[in-house]
Amino acid sequence: MRRLSSRKTIYEFSPDNEPAYKVNQGESVIVETQDCFSGMVKNPKKLFEDVAMGDVNPATGPINVEGLVAGDTLCVSIDRIKCGQLGIMMCSPNVGFLSDDVRKSRTKVLKIHGDKATFSPGLEIDLRPHIGVLGVSPSKGKRPTFHPGDHGGNMDTVEVAAGSKVYLPTFVDGAMVAMGDLHAAMGDGEISGTGVEVSGEVTVRFTRSEEIQTARPLIETRTQWITYAAAKTLEEASRCASSDLVRLISSRSGMDFEEAYMLASAVADLKISQVVDPLVAARMSISKRYL
Repeated sequence: MRRLSSRKTIYEFSPDNEPAYKVNQGESVIVETQDCFSGMVKNPKKLFEDVAMGDVNPATGPINVEGLVAGDTLCVSIDRIKCGQLGIMMCSPNVGFLSDDVRKSRTKVLKIHGDKATFSPGLEIDLRPHIGVLGVSPSKGKRPTFHPGDHGGNMDTVEVAAGSKVYLPTFVDGAMVAMGDLHAAMGDGEISGTGVEVSGEVTVRFTRSEEIQTARPLIETRTQWITYAAAKTLEEASRCASSDLVRLISSRSGMDFEEAYMLASAVADLKISQVVDPLVAARMSISKRYL
């Protein structure tokens, strides 16, 4: 199995990027990833203010998927996520949902062992590994890798995990996909500005989806369909994710909008992905049993 080294990374999704790698559709590859601080934080003395934003969220790639053209839907099948042995967390008066309440910056280094991480002596937390940054090139302009959007990017969504498929609209030939910013664990909202940030490896396959057409990221787990949207306000992101889910229900079930709308209100769940990036993000999920 081919290994794509994390020595080749981007910090902006852009059509001007040259491909770092080329892969065939359906080819299983291992993508190495750096942590969101580009490996520069190794002890609690390194604070958020010591890291330049230009060094945040390196994404391995871009990866040119052979045979994909602009307008296709890319399917990213996530087969396995392997986390590194150290996780980094931070809080600072300059980042996070409650930044005004933070009196001083702090950095925490967590040891990871098996499916646990040691948060503090006597307190272990369960791991929930997932990919923070997964996106494709926009058709024009530049999108920093710490921004989410219709192209994916810094999605920070816990269901972007092993066993899931992520569908992304393709804006340029080859998709030019890149990924990084693994989290060993993260709660919905990511309120302090970081999850348990780790380096690692992701085993993935890239294919063209013949069935799905989507204008924004769509996540399929073993049991759920999940729509995702990022916007300037949580209300706008929630509205877009809800609208996408209702239309997904309608298209897959044959229900009219009103029927699908009421079903979503009865059985679908609207959740916050994150509230700390330049755009906030929401998602809405429905069990596959209803579709």
